[in-house]
Amino acid sequence: MASKFQISPGVSVVPAKATDRVGRYPKHTFNVRSQPFSVQPIGIAPVLPGETLGSMFMESRVITDPIANPITGWKKDYFFFYVKATALYGDAIRNMFVDLDDNTQPVATIAANDVAYYTAKGGIAFLELGLKNIVDSYFRDEDTFWNTPPLINGYPAAQIRENTWMDSMVDKDVVPDQAALDAAADTGDLERLMTAYEQLRALGLAAITYEEYLATFGINIDVEKDERPELVFHTSDFQYPSNAVNPADGSVASAVSWVFRQGETKKRKFFKEPGFIIGLTITRPKVFFAGLAGNLAAHLSRAWDWMPELLNFAPVSSLKKFDADTGPLGDRTTLTDAYFVDMRDLFTAGDQFQNRIGFDPELDALSMGTINMLALPDTGLNWRYPTAAMVSSLYVGVNQFIREDGYFSLNIKGKQRDFTPGTTLIG
Repeated sequence: MASKFQISPGVSVVPAKATDRVGRYPKHTFNVRSQPFSVQPIGIAPVLPGETLGSMFMESRVITDPIANPITGWKKDYFFFYVKATALYGDAIRNMFVDLDDNTQPVATIAANDVAYYTAKGGIAFLELGLKNIVDSYFRDEDTFWNTPPLINGYPAAQIRENTWMDSMVDKDVVPDQAALDAAADTGDLERLMTAYEQLRALGLAAITYEEYLATFGINIDVEKDERPELVFHTSDFQYPSNAVNPADGSVASAVSWVFRQGETKKRKFFKEPGFIIGLTITRPKVFFAGLAGNLAAHLSRAWDWMPELLNFAPVSSLKKFDADTGPLGDRTTLTDAYFVDMRDLFTAGDQFQNRIGFDPELDALSMGTINMLALPDTGLNWRYPTAAMVSSLYVGVNQFIREDGYFSLNIKGKQRDFTPGTTLIG
């Protein structure tokens, strides 16, 4: 027999054996509308310590309102994350779990109904804080917070896409000045080496994590104490537009639709702490950038730009500086500053090509939806996040949403038994 442990005077608990674990199969339905590039929540499911997620399954039907571009495809993603409750409220949640004699509520509640996160007044904003935690951890660069880019439809914005040569593009002022090192260098080699290293660090190509920094002192952090959310399931699909009818006037239009029937049974997740499985979805149309005057390959003008073999292990060699009004960002009415590009990214990530719209970096975004052309990169070199006006340009008419209906179901092994009499399923 398992040994008892006392949780309060006169109250003892006998832990259940592993063989006593039973299944529970919660099903969470959702019906939401979202806009492109917004991080849209679709549900929240609590989990308990000692439980195991054996599998999950989801279905959904998705359709956009009439869109302007009848050719270019859209990508739809669903993500499901495990978020520890302690990551949201810290010690307040810990105290609630360990002090069973204290009936006070340690966490503040919201004063009014929150439609965006479907939370009634008097409830705790678990879903809102969980979503922000996920966005900060998985959908933001280290120097950007969940609400730094403008919100889209009231939710955090997702990045347009990844893996382009613009990933490493930075303003020249971001690259630190190495003048302080000049006097310490007996030759120009040290100066050039340190300058190149600082450029790499500014571009995010040479960096260490906080954990790696602590490891240099012989301190190792237990990864189980990491409060970052954990991705437990992801599925995506790319679809092209098809003919549709504009409900506003009955005219022929285009729209994108998806049908998802996806499951995950290959890997199991054991939960060591109480928390939540939070589902969210992101819809990303393929877009083009009006702020690029031409292709980057046209600027392979130095031997170093071509990555000679002898420089394969010298990443500093691929950095290239473009003055304002030069390079792929072109000659602009409102000038950008000089900027650095890692030419190696052209070989590893790729580039865009289009001959539909002449170079016009400050175009009226509302008129360019027919080819999903956005006025990016802007003068601040931002290209990752669109604005609400850019999102609006993708549609025709006043209805500008993605609408979806679906559910996700979980197969969880634990100790929770259903003692509620069920309804009759037949008859």
